[in-house]
Amino acid sequence: MFGLPKFGNGIGLHRMEQFMLAHRIDRAALARKSVVVTGTNGKGSTARFAMSAIGAAGLRVGCFTSPHLFDVRERFTIGADMITAEAFERHSATVLAFNQARPADDRIGAFEFLFLTALLWFQEERPDAIVWEAGIGGRYDPVRAVRASVSVLTSIELEHTELLGSTEELIAYDKVDAVAPGGCVVLSPSIPERLATRIAAFAGLSGKATLPALASRRLGAVTNEPRGARFTYGFTATTPEADHLVKLKLAGRHQVDNAVTALRAAEIWLGLKPEENAERHITMLGALRQTTWPGRLQKVAERPDLWIDVGHTPCAIEAVTRTFQEFIPREKTLVVFGVSGSKEVAAIARTVAARFDHFILTRAFKAGAEVAQFEPIFREQAADVTIASDTVEATRLARERAQRDGLFVLAIGGLFLAAEVQRAWEGGDPREIEFL
Repeated sequence: MFGLPKFGNGIGLHRMEQFMLAHRIDRAALARKSVVVTGTNGKGSTARFAMSAIGAAGLRVGCFTSPHLFDVRERFTIGADMITAEAFERHSATVLAFNQARPADDRIGAFEFLFLTALLWFQEERPDAIVWEAGIGGRYDPVRAVRASVSVLTSIELEHTELLGSTEELIAYDKVDAVAPGGCVVLSPSIPERLATRIAAFAGLSGKATLPALASRRLGAVTNEPRGARFTYGFTATTPEADHLVKLKLAGRHQVDNAVTALRAAEIWLGLKPEENAERHITMLGALRQTTWPGRLQKVAERPDLWIDVGHTPCAIEAVTRTFQEFIPREKTLVVFGVSGSKEVAAIARTVAARFDHFILTRAFKAGAEVAQFEPIFREQAADVTIASDTVEATRLARERAQRDGLFVLAIGGLFLAAEVQRAWEGGDPREIEFL
């Protein structure tokens, strides 16, 4: 991204503060408007659900998310509108000038660049609310600088342990620090009780409160189909006759958890209580039904069908593959698989190999691990394994095989693999996608 490294020269909270002072960011207004979403998996979906729920109150809501699939401007939205190319170029030039004037050993990284660009755009556009997705962790992440009073913790998994800590507990504590002292952290149903108890104690030391997303709520059974998840939801725990049927456009129990967590965060930010205005809550549920988020178990082509998912951790892959098998049988699924070399290659490969029968293994042009790293895992589990040199060849083989044998294609393993397969399927060149 403009020649910037992924990370800056060490922890950059001081750089964020200096930029905000230099460019007269209205700190008080920013804090009032902001909701921060942290966690290992599900941050982007939760951010989009929160944006929809707050927007249902008639407010204009900005959203800063990551990563993007094809265009970096996907990360910056207000309502349904992305930042314009002109605004992105203008604000990014301001950030790059700030960076160029800094000492050579204290420069920003790519995520800081994107965060600061978002700050300038939101300052200019003045949305009523802003939902910020953290990049890594919370304590040292740029989004901490917005000083939000409401945050969300979507999930916890071992990740970036060299920065966040070597245990799930330490990682959770890091992410909790994204919210300002005195704020509230909404905990997803995916957070286990043993961990929630520890998080509450840690948060309380700095005057922060934690609230389970389903406290005093009812969540019914979840069913999944190609169009998304269905479940019942009640605003009280004791009146099932008043539960509401909710249909999401995103599939998976993990997406249901994301939706109800985002709803609770939106209620807190708006200052709503269910017993005070039931109609507004029902409107918010309706907004959840309309929420979409590209790349999350998304069908992007038909006849033959191509599904993609950008999950890149063992837990994310486990949730996605389990969900997919609820509506597409394993024997009818052809998996195009590749994984980034920086991820948990073996663990991710084992999860996928155990779920399906037909595979095309390949390597993404961007940061893909060598197929030889995971091929033996698939050979041990399945007889139907084909090797493709890159995502272009893998896509061609998958389309031919799916048309011939009546199979559904699922491209999984990570962002780069999913985006490249989709681009190749559409006839484009995946090497031209500009990733970070």
